Parts: sequence; C-alpha cells; structure tokens
Amino acid sequence: MKKFPDDFVDKLQEQIFEESKETYGEEVFSRWQKPRFMGRMTDASSVGRVTGTCGDTMEIYLRIRDEKIQEASFFTDGCGSSVACGSVAAELATGKEFDEAGLIGGDTILGVLKGLPEEEHHCAYLAAEALQVAIHEWMFQGSKAEEK
Repeated sequence: MKKFPDDFVDKLQEQIFEESKETYGEEVFSRWQKPRFMGRMTDASSVGRVTGTCGDTMEIYLRIRDEKIQEASFFTDGCGSSVACGSVAAELATGKEFDEAGLIGGDTILGVLKGLPEEEHHCAYLAAEALQVAIHEWMFQGSKAEEK
C-alpha cells in the first residue's frame, strides 16, 4: 500500500495526462511523452536554428547525401507542443529530396498532429521555419563550395 504523498502524486499525474490528451489529442501527447527524432546531431550536414516570438528555440539537424535528406533530428528548449512539432518536422523531412522537403510547412505539421490548440499553432510554424533554414543553409553552402 502506497503512502499518502505517493498515491496523491500518482493520481494527480494521471489526471494531468488525461487532461492533456483531451486538450491536445493522442498524437501530440504521444510525441510529447516519447519524442521521435529528438537530439542534436553532432555530424549534421546542415543546421537550422530559429527562436520564435514566444521565446522557444527550435533546431533542425539534417544529414544530407546526394541532394537527399538521409536523416533529420531536432532539439528544442520549448514546450510540449514545440517538441511534438519538431518531431513531426524531422520525421517528414527524412528521406526527402530538397524540393519535397521545401514544401513542408506549418500547415503540413498541423495536419499530422490533428488537435494542437490554435494558440499553439505557432510551434508548427517555428519547426517548419527551422527546417527551411537548414535546407537553405545547405543550398547556400553547396553553391559556395562549387564556386571554389
């Protein structure tokens, strides 16, 4: 039998999780609890880093070979919504050619998450912008390397 504080904390945590699932939906909750593709990539080909007006910073890391995104990951210091959006952005970018990845926007990410409250839609646009910055950085670096 659990002691009062432990039992109380467990029940409170369960209630918070249930309310979060109701508010954000199962997909957002799942990616917040177990984010996929999260982590800084030490040998990335390109990195996009953007800080939003909310103060959250989103970093998207790309490993690129033969003009294709072989692998993507993200890191954020932001809220659970930012974590979920970064996870989706990295997942959608992985395996894509630049022209395909360039079409991934905030609306694309919101479509996958289905349920992000409107006041947190900016997190999806932050993740998409960081992805676009990483793509543009690679394209700029690639063209400079070719000039030499």
